[in-house]
Amino acid sequence: MSELTPQQEQAITTFKANMHFPENGFHNLIIELCKTYQLPFQKVRKVLMSSQVKLEKKIRLQFDNLQSSELTQQAWLETVNVELSEMAKENIPVMSALQANNNYVKAMTALKAVIQNESEREEVLEYLFLAYEKEVFKPLLAMLRTTPVYWKLMRAEEISKMTPEYQQNFSDYPQYVDAANHLFELEVQVKALILE
Repeated sequence: MSELTPQQEQAITTFKANMHFPENGFHNLIIELCKTYQLPFQKVRKVLMSSQVKLEKKIRLQFDNLQSSELTQQAWLETVNVELSEMAKENIPVMSALQANNNYVKAMTALKAVIQNESEREEVLEYLFLAYEKEVFKPLLAMLRTTPVYWKLMRAEEISKMTPEYQQNFSDYPQYVDAANHLFELEVQVKALILE
């Protein structure tokens, strides 16, 4: 690797100083971006890290094309936001994903027919659980990784634990709350059915 000029070293030092987020700020930034773009923690973290690496490479390899404004935290955040915004365009609304989920479709089909015995009820409850796990629980878990709310979600591994009161813990993720509430209400409905 080639030696850096004093100007390049100064640029890297300036950039790294600008990237300092006090009091666990970098981690908090990732969490806020997860909320904003409804993307998993690891994807957001990867974008932040790769954007830092890209700018450091530019300092090393294309220093003559570098503008001093590119070294600011604001410019870096703009780059990050553009990339995350592009990624978020691929997000499928949670209720749409839920309604397209094979297990959800099976549960809804069974609910339209008459559930006649306990084994059919258990089968529908299992379908609802599998839909919850795939479309609500696991994606939300991926976003909440390393947050205090993560552990609250771990206690709501089953739909029955995701009561309307408990859903308030996840109010920063309204699409997931709506889907969880919908599944919670369906589960209550299925459990309350009087079998013939």
